[in-house]
Amino acid sequence: MDLTKTYGPTQAAQDINLSFEGGRVHALIGENGAGKSTVIKMITGLVRPTRGHLLWQGQPIDIHTPREAQSRGIVAVHQELTLVDTMTVAQNIWLGHEFYTPLGTIHRKELNRQSSALIQSMGLSFQPDTLVSKLSLSEKQLVEILKALSYNPQLLILDEATSTLDDKEVGILHGIVQKLLARDCSVVFVSHRMKEVFQFSEFCSIMKDGCVVFEEKTASLDERLIITRMTGREMSQGFPPKNHNLSSSRTLLSVKGLSTRNGIREVSFQLRSGEILGVGGLQGHGQVELVESLFGMKTVTDGTTEIDGVSTILRSPRDALRSGIALVPEDRKSEGLFIDRTVEENMIACSFEECTRFGVLSPARVRALVDSLVKKMDIRFPSVKDSVRRLSGGNQQKVAVGRWLARHFGIFLLIEPTRGIDVSTKFEIYTLLRELAKEGVGIIIATNEMIELVGLCDSVLVMFERRISKELSAAEISEHSILAASFSHGGREGKDGDF
Repeated sequence: MDLTKTYGPTQAAQDINLSFEGGRVHALIGENGAGKSTVIKMITGLVRPTRGHLLWQGQPIDIHTPREAQSRGIVAVHQELTLVDTMTVAQNIWLGHEFYTPLGTIHRKELNRQSSALIQSMGLSFQPDTLVSKLSLSEKQLVEILKALSYNPQLLILDEATSTLDDKEVGILHGIVQKLLARDCSVVFVSHRMKEVFQFSEFCSIMKDGCVVFEEKTASLDERLIITRMTGREMSQGFPPKNHNLSSSRTLLSVKGLSTRNGIREVSFQLRSGEILGVGGLQGHGQVELVESLFGMKTVTDGTTEIDGVSTILRSPRDALRSGIALVPEDRKSEGLFIDRTVEENMIACSFEECTRFGVLSPARVRALVDSLVKKMDIRFPSVKDSVRRLSGGNQQKVAVGRWLARHFGIFLLIEPTRGIDVSTKFEIYTLLRELAKEGVGIIIATNEMIELVGLCDSVLVMFERRISKELSAAEISEHSILAASFSHGGREGKDGDF
């Protein structure tokens, strides 16, 4: 009740009064930095409130640690992964509350047996003894969810738990949530995907500037009203206008018959100056591998690549950088940022040449470059000396994108560029990408967000079984045409009624 958290002069959450009922999914939404994560951390014992208190089953409680919260059945799946890559799936699921033999040693067979039951309940295919390091990002997210379920929660908080999942995996999670509701569990659902807010929740609370500003039954809301309440303003459209005049643009990138070791097969396409080219399809069909191969991260076994008409071999990211190619990777925290370094250090990490004088970093040049990029990206933080880890997800992503802008690359590659960020920040990134395209930059985006493929991209490559199933021009792009090509090579109907 009246939960408040301040950090010095900064008020992260103010007078929060929320009630989560058993057997109901309660959506908690707002822009990045609105205070949602602070509220979740206070509920789960990660931070102590400056003032106010929690009521659990009608009684005041004081939670000092996440372990205390878990012992009461309060469990969260956080946006940031907490898994140990060098341990197995089973070891991660039961880490901290393992099963023991009478001799006091960990009962590995029981760990695996219990893990198998959880895995099967979600309809997943990986094995309990699989090392987490071998899993994809979406599979790791599913292990995080299994880990939370292992505590038999009474209050389950899903903080952007679907951000890395495809539609099938989201459907599996929805089924699990329904089972939890049947035994009177309460679920708090935090997401920037409006479709899932309506799919999962019955009640919705909207936060802005550290306060709860609006509460209503989800069925009484629509997306436009939610966005207006979140941002404090109406957004007339979700995407900036497309470039409909690419016929005379020069070819920046030409790929012919490209194949990689254990990866994509015989991929051919062209990227034109000023074009935003989307790469879509069902998750795991080669979209990420294609983009990473263009950045020299995969071993090419066949095919050719030409940049501005010049044959180019991309053996490493260094080769890609020298060829004018930049990449914003899939996982900003582990791949796209030096997460524990400062905002300033991250912003200049790709632009040392622009910040040095006679081989030594120039404080004046560093300040000028950082100020310019921060203004261009509208990045918000107390100080450039703060750790990037302390920023909201949206501002972290702005740093991951903005750090490349001082180098004036000709080709920009992005993998899931708006994952886990709010609608307002998404539009800012969409607008930036469209402005770069107007300047002649060629942009390739691999995304599972259907709305981005349809609303943002000038053309779309649909992948199926690590090949290009179909290339869609502007007039052909629609959700139906992308889905049709996602289920079979060449867009033909799949076997056994797949589509």
